Amino acid sequence: MATDIVLRSVGVEETRLRILAAARELFAQKGSRGTTTRQIAQRAGVNEATLFRHFGTKPQLLQAMLDWYCNADAEERMGFLDRLHGSLEEQLRELCRHGIERITERQDLIRVAMAEEELNPQAGLLTWRSPTVAQRKIAEYMQRKIEAGELRGDSDDLARLFMSLMFAYVFALKIWERGTAAKERAIALFVELFLHGVQAK
Repeated sequence: MATDIVLRSVGVEETRLRILAAARELFAQKGSRGTTTRQIAQRAGVNEATLFRHFGTKPQLLQAMLDWYCNADAEERMGFLDRLHGSLEEQLRELCRHGIERITERQDLIRVAMAEEELNPQAGLLTWRSPTVAQRKIAEYMQRKIEAGELRGDSDDLARLFMSLMFAYVFALKIWERGTAAKERAIALFVELFLHGVQAK
């Protein structure tokens, strides 16, 4: 009896995750207005009634999808800041590398949220929760560097500036050169420009 309950629970969770994955894929391809719940259910391999039983309406599914993929591990993922070592330049390069990877992983979600924000402000709030955590953690890191005499300026402003460089890089990739070498050159340039402006003399 207990085994049946556990198996049913695992099945329910697996079904939810399949629906969320299908929703992410289709919303990113077609936007929420161009995607039907029937298409999502078909992509997930379930019937539409199952989708409604799990998530209610399409807007509720959109919110659940953004919440699941954007916020599950924001605090944990920023823990790497406490483990950075080497020179300030090396640390900033690693921070930039990590940030570009995270934004790249989530750029489909960011596009969905930006498209939805005007009609559904709640969708935008869900998507920006994770970057808000990242901004706070990076600001704390910048504050430690200011207190150590390595950087100058306001820690919140420095965090926003640094994050903006990473965000712009990911979303400009369609017009910029691609490839690992190009990314490493961009990271080196961003850090050099950043330090040239805010490194303590």
